[in-house]
Amino acid sequence: MTIEHPYIDKLVGWARGEDAIRALVVTGSLARADDSVDEYSDLDIQVITVDIEAYAIDDSWLDALGEVWIRFPLFEDAPYRLVWFAGGYKVDFQFMSVDSLRAEIDSGALSDEYQRGYIVALDKDGLYRGLPPSPRIFPAPPAPEADEVLATINEFWFEAIHVAQFIRRREFWVVKYRDWTMKENLLRLLEWHARATHEENINTWLLGKRVARWADDETIRAIGELWAGWDARDLWRGLLTQLALFRRLSLELSAALGINYNDATHQKIERYIRRLYEEDQHRP
Repeated sequence: MTIEHPYIDKLVGWARGEDAIRALVVTGSLARADDSVDEYSDLDIQVITVDIEAYAIDDSWLDALGEVWIRFPLFEDAPYRLVWFAGGYKVDFQFMSVDSLRAEIDSGALSDEYQRGYIVALDKDGLYRGLPPSPRIFPAPPAPEADEVLATINEFWFEAIHVAQFIRRREFWVVKYRDWTMKENLLRLLEWHARATHEENINTWLLGKRVARWADDETIRAIGELWAGWDARDLWRGLLTQLALFRRLSLELSAALGINYNDATHQKIERYIRRLYEEDQHRP
């Protein structure tokens, strides 16, 4: 399979000259062979090495690959580097020890990441001859525990009160800040709901990517109304839409997973928020 990315040949050429690096493996979207790749796709590269510290403690080696705009983490002893190169090209480096790879090979099981897809770009020692090819599937994560679902629901409503009160105060920056926590919990619930209510195994990706492909139609229509502007009327509209969507998803998810969810208190919170909304209608 051919890998199309401006930095792949640079990386292979660089790694050939590094004795400590024994293999390079492409993962992520470029290795999945699906329709998710475009001109903005990251290059996710695993660097298999006998000396992780040599590359993690001093990352000046990045400068040999091209002009670096941003590197993350900065000055941290961590086994990865997320890098923006000049021109808007992103390369995510993940370092893995040769011993860790051999342990995975000995286990006879592919990691979740390799099950999604992997392509060996360089293998100096034939390390990957002992690893089966990727089936290019998305392993289904386990269903959430009841405590995790209920904690997510609870935090959403905790922040909903904040948001309503700060709309009344006309503190819109704080509204946006608190609302983002609500949306993080909403996204978590969206993913759980989609996986629990589909008969087949579906991929919910990360950060809401491709949500229109995996969420139900009613949810997609509601999502289009969640993003409010910088005025009270629009913020109220977005908040009330979000409450209705979250409550439906909470009830359906709880039923699908057999979770005993009593939403009586959250209904009281919603009535309180709607009262604040009604009282606020005649304020500037």
